[in-house]
Amino acid sequence: MKRTPSELFVYVLLLILPSFAFGHAGNIDRNGGHYYGRSYHCHLGGCEMPDTFDIGRTNRDSLLTDYRRREKFFNTDDWSFEEDFDEDCQSTRQEMLVLTSRTEVRFTNPRNCVARTGEWLDEYTGKIFKVAVQVDLDHVIPLLYAHTHGGDRWSAQVKLQFANDPMNLMLVEKREIRRKSERGPEGYLPRDEFQCEYVRLWEAIADRYDLQLGTRDRNQIERTLRDCAPE
Repeated sequence: MKRTPSELFVYVLLLILPSFAFGHAGNIDRNGGHYYGRSYHCHLGGCEMPDTFDIGRTNRDSLLTDYRRREKFFNTDDWSFEEDFDEDCQSTRQEMLVLTSRTEVRFTNPRNCVARTGEWLDEYTGKIFKVAVQVDLDHVIPLLYAHTHGGDRWSAQVKLQFANDPMNLMLVEKREIRRKSERGPEGYLPRDEFQCEYVRLWEAIADRYDLQLGTRDRNQIERTLRDCAPE
């Protein structure tokens, strides 16, 4: 059964919030520790404490903020998205493949767990793909970017909500995902025909989650929007 993005978003919220409310990260980050609720625990020698819970961070970041320093505290376990949250045997990626295919999806098994073929438009490149393994999930605002720009202070529930929000998920050619990497709009923009919608998505997602975008990225969004037709 196909679900709209809004329905999928509701499913994710209802299913993950109770079970992950007090989740303990399974692995440690590059710093040698992990977040646990409203605290951070070190497990290896030389582990440093993040500035996540510092009193000085009650205000917005400044031009002097060192976003790179926060990267080593990023833990993919806190931002899981390739999971079968609604226990229908389809992961988030499979749900999105079914939701966005322009044609009927054919699966690799009778249970309809894994999509094999369909028709997907990669908005970043404008290419059409008919084999599911050729595309993968990309987060419009990358998870690491969200972490370093304020997401590190979110609760476990909000991190998982962000990682699985269909508004922030696009099916994109794998090579293009690698090209984009963790860059913001200042470092990466998709094809010309999708740039206006892309930067508007960045603005809308950042507003929804109260993310503070980097100055260069905000400037690039503003420059791009100047050439866009009014909505």
